[in-house]
Amino acid sequence: MSSLMNRLAQWEIEYCDCASPSIAMDRERAVLVLTQHAEHGSRCGQYLAALARVSTVLG
Repeated sequence: MSSLMNRLAQWEIEYCDCASPSIAMDRERAVLVLTQHAEHGSRCGQYLAALARVSTVLG
């Protein structure tokens, strides 16, 4: 449990700045970033990068 908490805390630090370029993220990190930046919307680079990561084009 401690390892998971440490990992989440590290990710929150890595993705806290809305203006900084987003580091490549996997789906698990993207979900965390979406919840962390949800109220920022389209003016937040982190939110947009996470949204792009979890979005899938179906067709």
